[in-house]
Amino acid sequence: MKKIGAFVGKFLPPHIGHKSIVDKMLSECDEAVVVVSDNPEKSKQLCNIDNFPYFDSNHRLNWFKEFYKGNKKLHFAVIDESKIDKTANFMEEYSKLFFKSVPYKVNIKYADESYRELNEKYFPTCTFVPIDRDIINIHGTDIRKDYKKNKQFVLSSAKEDIEKEIKGENYGKI
Repeated sequence: MKKIGAFVGKFLPPHIGHKSIVDKMLSECDEAVVVVSDNPEKSKQLCNIDNFPYFDSNHRLNWFKEFYKGNKKLHFAVIDESKIDKTANFMEEYSKLFFKSVPYKVNIKYADESYRELNEKYFPTCTFVPIDRDIINIHGTDIRKDYKKNKQFVLSSAKEDIEKEIKGENYGKI
């Protein structure tokens, strides 16, 4: 059976911590999928709070495509979480949307240990592989809150776009 892994995130913005997980997935799977899972309104709010430019999910996905161009094992997908009402059944509905939105037969899911129970319950056909988000101790929130201090952690394919937006929107000197 082919191992097809998936790594899901907002990737707001994508950084070297995300890259390390994608690289791990590529080394352990026959094929891999980076899935940008996003609720645009919530992401816009996060960016506004942090005074950071908003980029839609397709733009974020394109940064990964550019960074990993030529890698035939890596695929990409987008999930629009805004299609699901925030109810007690959110994860059940999310898992259905995941399999509709991701056109690959994913059987391995890479996620933070805190998501183990949800993954095992709502993705029973997928092996759960825990990741340590602190191996590379940077998070999207850190970058959004203080881009100048943390820009060295941003995926290289995203930096130019982010810096153009910051300069264009007068977010301050980079």
